[in-house]
Amino acid sequence: MRVLLVGLGNMGRKYLQKLTEIGVSVVTCDIDPTKRVDGIPFYTDPEKVDVPVDRAIVATDPLYHPYIAEYLLRRNIPVLLEKPPALSIGDWERIEGYRNLFVSEIESFSVCAEYFPEDAESILIERFGRSAGYVSPLWDLAWHDLYLLQKLPGDIQLKGLRRGEIWELEGTVGGVSFLLRVSWNSQTPRRRWFIKGKYHNTLLDFGEEKVYVDGRLMAHERRDKLLLMTKLFLEEKLGDFTKKRARRNIELLQELELK
Repeated sequence: MRVLLVGLGNMGRKYLQKLTEIGVSVVTCDIDPTKRVDGIPFYTDPEKVDVPVDRAIVATDPLYHPYIAEYLLRRNIPVLLEKPPALSIGDWERIEGYRNLFVSEIESFSVCAEYFPEDAESILIERFGRSAGYVSPLWDLAWHDLYLLQKLPGDIQLKGLRRGEIWELEGTVGGVSFLLRVSWNSQTPRRRWFIKGKYHNTLLDFGEEKVYVDGRLMAHERRDKLLLMTKLFLEEKLGDFTKKRARRNIELLQELELK
């Protein structure tokens, strides 16, 4: 199997490491020729790739995601698109209908995602990143928590957004209130959910891969989430749910921009 990797920035380099571990043949592409990796075929334009590829992973500036993906999907190449896959519903709809499109959901592979309690009454989420992203703390960080919130019963409704050093998004999911706090360039990076339940309180620490219930450690399992997701993509087992959740995320984030 030969995989085309478009984008050799932070996430692209991580994907390259996982593809190397898996042992597939890799072709790389980036507009910056200084990012060429010795010993690996390299192109500066995906349209100039002149060898057949079986799969493609696209991890570039999100502004270009839908256009690069569309070019590859038209050639019947399955595509794994890094988040966010598009910055508007219009751009998303260019590619949404392709059967072989999948969207990155790395946090879905965390052990924490298996411990959402059924008695939740309120949720406090903190996702503080170590560095800045491409678009904003919402599109780059809150994206993860919004697709995770979609795993809970009911639809997500947004109430308000406060911008600042820490962005705070308020809403409900299935009637359960949540406060989602995100920040770039944090001195204290973390990815945690504090869930107050009717009977128990749960802490989901996505950074440490630990689950606590009423202060007691219930699970601790460090998984290579990116490796697991990449393998499933290569085996075409990711499923259509990633597209459905991606569309809802874009709808929600675009709704905030219009307010």
